[in-house]
Amino acid sequence: MTQPTHDTGDAADDASSGISAEPVDRADIIEGAIPEAAPARPRSVARRLAAPLIALLLALAALIVFGVTLSGPGSAKPRGTDGAIGGPRPGTATPVAPAHGPAIATADIQTLADRRSKALIGRDEQAFTADLDPDIPDLVTDQLRLFANLGRVSFDQVGYRVETVQTMPATDERITAYVDVSFDHRISTADTATVGEGYRWTVVRAGPGAPLLISAVDGTPYDGAGYAYARDYPAPWDHADLTVVRRDHVVVLADPTTSAGADRLADDAEEAARADIDTWTDGGPPGTAPGFVIVPVADRDTFYRLYGGRTGEHGEESGLTYALRTIDPAGKGRFGGSRIVLDTTSGWFTSPNPRRLGELLRHEMAHALVTPLRNEVPNQDQPVWVVEGFADWLALRGRTLLGTDELYEARTYLAANRFTGKLPTDNELYQADTVGNAAAYELAHLAIRRIEEIGGTQAVYGFVTAVYADPAPVAVDTAIGKATHLPRARFEADWAARVHALLDA
Repeated sequence: MTQPTHDTGDAADDASSGISAEPVDRADIIEGAIPEAAPARPRSVARRLAAPLIALLLALAALIVFGVTLSGPGSAKPRGTDGAIGGPRPGTATPVAPAHGPAIATADIQTLADRRSKALIGRDEQAFTADLDPDIPDLVTDQLRLFANLGRVSFDQVGYRVETVQTMPATDERITAYVDVSFDHRISTADTATVGEGYRWTVVRAGPGAPLLISAVDGTPYDGAGYAYARDYPAPWDHADLTVVRRDHVVVLADPTTSAGADRLADDAEEAARADIDTWTDGGPPGTAPGFVIVPVADRDTFYRLYGGRTGEHGEESGLTYALRTIDPAGKGRFGGSRIVLDTTSGWFTSPNPRRLGELLRHEMAHALVTPLRNEVPNQDQPVWVVEGFADWLALRGRTLLGTDELYEARTYLAANRFTGKLPTDNELYQADTVGNAAAYELAHLAIRRIEEIGGTQAVYGFVTAVYADPAPVAVDTAIGKATHLPRARFEADWAARVHALLDA
């Protein structure tokens, strides 16, 4: 096993920083995210756009969350929103009246952005901060921290790209513009394509001929469904000093509250990553994620705030997997990476059962693993029973379920005559009732297991890949037929009979 690499000091001389001067394609970017739940076993939600409730998940398709694990050990199961696709697109600044008089040219802003990209690539701290307003010390301090943090992460590509410039009406010689900038980046051994983080820079020119200065940095908002939230901002490097620990398939980005446990988490995560990757590569199609970015945090505010995930707050998740859209125009509607945020105070970490953390990691990594296979289709998301059922199937691969507590809630569900015999709906997987929610996860898992029993593991791989490529109901039904040689109604009846045979007292 590769020894951990800690990058907590000045990275200016770190030859392994991995920052490349390779140019980044310019294109519109869209971001995505994922939540997860954590009771006695990990479950996750492949989130559609970070939404707190199913209605919001359907409405906010900007953040895509793939896994959610309910917080404490017990009956609640993680819920997942494997990608709420189709929702508000990245917004620009709040509309303002057209500027009168001089405006700040986009070309000038891009020149400023290019200088910062070059400084980042060249590890030139002075050049990176040269375009900041020196009269705003907090801004300079924050950007110095950002510069140091980015030097600790290994990137294949990195750079700033201007998306929009809105010059405000001038009242004197001072000109102000709100600039939406994409931080285009690709983390080595994890991302399959370049993704972006949305920043909003406030840029000022004190008077004619004066240099442009950045006076504020925030996140690019989305506007939609009555909510405004940042586009994959803040990332961990915006939040606090980072400790970065790397393994062959894992990058852990830990803040000061979780840095002490970063080595051990990296070891556990590497074991889980190898298990998921090895299982999938034994017959699964190529194109999946080569590794995973893990972000441990120790407080709920940070847990929800990272990657603009506040709108995905349910209150009981212990893991959120955010899917990030690629910036490549040729890859529009595709995803180039994922970020797994974990609450280290949750029951998955504190449980005396040594298996719990591994199950949580494998569940969340299952979401992240197949993210690059996913197509974003407007107003149509992958059925949550497929997303969450697959994540549990991969996380619990090889485990015997009977005689364990893995099916406890589903058994309780059947005993209360709540089982309809129908595959779990998105509403059932997002319901507030913890028993019903957990039972829906378990039933979804049994549906994927039934596909495996009928057609083998290859049938599961083919089915999941097909649904991630085309989530339309008719396409899902076709995928069921191909995997099981049964029409949906017959498969559903067969699965329901199997559920009764396993769980009826």
